[in-house]
Amino acid sequence: MPDKQYPIPQKSAIAINAIKAHQPHNPGLVFERFAPNWGAAPKREQPRCKKEGLEAVTQYQADKAALQAYGQRWQAIAAKIQAIPFSLKTDWRFIPGLGRKGPLEVGFSFHRYGFPILPGSSVKGLARAWAFFQIVELVGQTNLEDLEKNLCDGEEECKKFLLWRKQQSPAVQKMGDEFRTIFGTTTESGKAVFLDAIPASPPKLELDVINPHFPKYYSGGENYPTDWQSPVPVTFLTVAAGQEFMFAVGWSDKDNSELRGKANAWLKESLQNLGAGAKTSAGYGYFG
Repeated sequence: MPDKQYPIPQKSAIAINAIKAHQPHNPGLVFERFAPNWGAAPKREQPRCKKEGLEAVTQYQADKAALQAYGQRWQAIAAKIQAIPFSLKTDWRFIPGLGRKGPLEVGFSFHRYGFPILPGSSVKGLARAWAFFQIVELVGQTNLEDLEKNLCDGEEECKKFLLWRKQQSPAVQKMGDEFRTIFGTTTESGKAVFLDAIPASPPKLELDVINPHFPKYYSGGENYPTDWQSPVPVTFLTVAAGQEFMFAVGWSDKDNSELRGKANAWLKESLQNLGAGAKTSAGYGYFG
């Protein structure tokens, strides 16, 4: 019998206890599948059990050989789509996937091989948001919803975009055309291809904590934040500062080095100025 109780099949519980004598190579698997059964603990002990489950994740690192092999395949894909990879390091802690559901009630995005990952869809979203803000500054328009429609309307509504375009300066016209070509419209996909961001080597994972002082208020149990509520610390997983990640933007059509370079620049600037992942307003997720 296993020496601990896990909310998983018995054979799986035996397997996780058996590997304690060895060095596991997949913290993502530990995080997703081998969380301790904190629900069986008394309520006052549950925060401690969750923390212990996350501490167990930080004891392991993704397999270096597996990450290296995956990195070689990633580089080959980048070359195939005419991408020029670049790397940036985390300025401070980085939290990918905090809002995902997980067994410990705090999410984190792991690749199946056990290393943190920022999906290509998120990478594209960051670059697009930064590019949109650049156009907003040039236009000086405060109605962002209308501007968004003008930039993203498809072929059926293209006349509306063309009318808007005629009213803009040459600089705005050029950036609007670039925006539509790179990121696409409601009827046509963009030409730029954003790969998943992956670590250059197995990154260090660290724990952090949120300490909400009014848990009953935040959960809807009370109408107002009151001083007699007790803080309930919430521990969560992060990527440590100084960890290197690889990024790449390719092109799905005949290579256009100018526009691909523009997409690369927007992505770099977004990572440096907007940040990626959760809690960017508190300083998390910035790269440099």
